[in-house]
Amino acid sequence: MLGYKLLPALLSIGLCLSAATTNRDCPVTDVSVIAHDGVSVGKEVVHNNVTLYVTGKRSDKAVLYLTDVYGIQLLQNRLLADSFGRAGYFVVAPDLFNGTPSTLDLNEMSPTQLSSFLAAATPEETDALIATAVDYLRKVKKITKIAATGYCFGGRYAFRWLSAEKGLKVGFAAHPSNLQDAEISAIKGAAGIAAADGDSMMPPARRSLIEALLLNTTQPYSLSLYGSVSHGFGVRANVTDPRQKFGKEQAFFQAVRWFDSWL
Repeated sequence: MLGYKLLPALLSIGLCLSAATTNRDCPVTDVSVIAHDGVSVGKEVVHNNVTLYVTGKRSDKAVLYLTDVYGIQLLQNRLLADSFGRAGYFVVAPDLFNGTPSTLDLNEMSPTQLSSFLAAATPEETDALIATAVDYLRKVKKITKIAATGYCFGGRYAFRWLSAEKGLKVGFAAHPSNLQDAEISAIKGAAGIAAADGDSMMPPARRSLIEALLLNTTQPYSLSLYGSVSHGFGVRANVTDPRQKFGKEQAFFQAVRWFDSWL
């Protein structure tokens, strides 16, 4: 019986060795690359008057990290960006709120607070900040292979940047908020989503509609539903709860595998 138990592991090792001989690395599956706490290892740089959190070693592939409403100031966002760096990507996260992120999540705001926040962080202004980060990657770092990953507020923009006008080819979003139907239909690249079963901003009916819209794009897509988690789990899960910890880590691996496959 022991031989049968070892067979899957041996097959996995064999596949990895075979992949290595064809210059393809094995997928990242080691949870040690994910930092849930501690000190962030990146740095801030300013490019064209926009602050960027930069992390990861030099690479020919980059992750454009688009934060939730708590911005690059939130430690968990920096640590997750660092984790993508350890997975082999150069990572840039623009300050989407010019130094004044929210202290409340979108689903915690009153209607008046939400309206005020979104009026100050319009798609046009946010796209301009993201464009500066993309310019930094392309012109300063000379990286042309760029994947976008977005969380909550930033998840919408991971989709917006898959349009023909914006030009990115791979995107991933965990619990995206305010994502518009037209923005989904406009994608021209591979799109992955990590959804929470307890997300009031993406209830079952909305998930079903998003899946139908993705199917109609004819682009590669993936929508994974995680149980026993809520909105924000991709960044701010309570990792003392094993179900939430698994959801956060698995969503990270989902993103990395997605980028490894399509970038």
